[in-house]
Amino acid sequence: MNFFRKTRPVEEGIGRRYEKLDLLNAIENSQAVIHFKPSGEILFANENFLVALGYSLAEIEGQHHRMFVDPDYAESDEYHAFWRRLAAGETFTSQYMRIRKDGEPIYIQATYCPVVDAGGVIRRVIKIATDITERQLAINGLAESLRALSRGNLTQQVAPCADQDINLLGEVFNSTLNHLSEMVLNVKQVSGSVKTTASQILDTTNDLSRRTETQAATLEQTAAAVDQLTSTARTAAASANDVYSVATQTRSAAEGGRDLVSSLTGAKEKIEASSGQISQIIAVIEGIAFQTNLLALNAGVEAARAGDSGRGFAVVASEVRALAQRSSESANEIKTLIQSSSENVSEGSDLVGRANTEFQKIFEGVTTISNRVQDIASGMKEQSQTLSEINSSVSQLDQVTQQNAAMVQQTGESGRQLMQGAQDLVAEVDFFTVETSGSGGYDDFRAAS
Repeated sequence: MNFFRKTRPVEEGIGRRYEKLDLLNAIENSQAVIHFKPSGEILFANENFLVALGYSLAEIEGQHHRMFVDPDYAESDEYHAFWRRLAAGETFTSQYMRIRKDGEPIYIQATYCPVVDAGGVIRRVIKIATDITERQLAINGLAESLRALSRGNLTQQVAPCADQDINLLGEVFNSTLNHLSEMVLNVKQVSGSVKTTASQILDTTNDLSRRTETQAATLEQTAAAVDQLTSTARTAAASANDVYSVATQTRSAAEGGRDLVSSLTGAKEKIEASSGQISQIIAVIEGIAFQTNLLALNAGVEAARAGDSGRGFAVVASEVRALAQRSSESANEIKTLIQSSSENVSEGSDLVGRANTEFQKIFEGVTTISNRVQDIASGMKEQSQTLSEINSSVSQLDQVTQQNAAMVQQTGESGRQLMQGAQDLVAEVDFFTVETSGSGGYDDFRAAS
């Protein structure tokens, strides 16, 4: 900034001149001082200036001021205007960046002051400067750290500075950066954990959703199968009741058959008794026939002895004998038939006995079947009731599973939203770069600046 627009000569007394000399000596000893022609050529530089810039007086004497500035700036209109305004008598006080002999920048707080003689002519330009390189580098470092912070880099700290005000500002900045870095690091870890957990929840929910859908479909099929099984069980129970009715009827028929066999057995015994009586009667008839035949034979003999008078009697005797013979033959035939009938009756008796035994077995078997069918019918009835209860429970379970499937889908959508939020959070936090192994030092600062 400019403190003075124009300089003008001042009339001085002797005392005033001594004061001015003391002031010049103080400035000479504490400040970097260099004298220029109004055109910019170097006339003189004190030791402080030479040490600060790294030159000897011989190296710079007669050279133009542009040797201390950036070459591009030296060719600019702004630089040329700067020296024209100095030559016109303007004074400039500000901070400037200049180039040392070794090429390193040096920052100065300087005043360019034209010196006017008694005639009002600009004889020279004197620059009085203070080296503020360390302070300016600290400010530049703080600015660079702030720019790095704006880019999300939390690792670039400010180097210590000899200026207490700048150093205090840097310490506060570094402390804030450390706290912010710790916070962002924790947020990164938490967001990473949230992302991992959200991913696991999403995977688990998707897997659960698939398994729930499969379970719902299987349960629906099971419900249909149980419903069909219940219907089949009802039908089987009804059929078992019908079979029980048929078995009961069969048992009654078997009992009737057993009674019939018993009656047949009694009739067979009566037939056997009658056959025995007939055999006895036939035996009597055979005896009568034998006696009749014998009497006829004797009568024939007596008739022969009687001659003609016994001829008719002989004819009768012959007829009687023939009748006795036929009676004997018929008795034998009847006997043969009765024996055959007796054998058939005996065989029939055996068959009736066997039939009675078989009917007894059939009756016992039908009784057992009837009891078993009754047990089966009772069991099928209970099973039908149980299956009806199972069918009702499966239907309720199917409804609950369908509801669970819908809830799992909602949970999956929430998991996807959580996953997306976690990814967005990780992406936002990844904007920041944090130092996990320690803070940067002054060398890092120097490299960055």
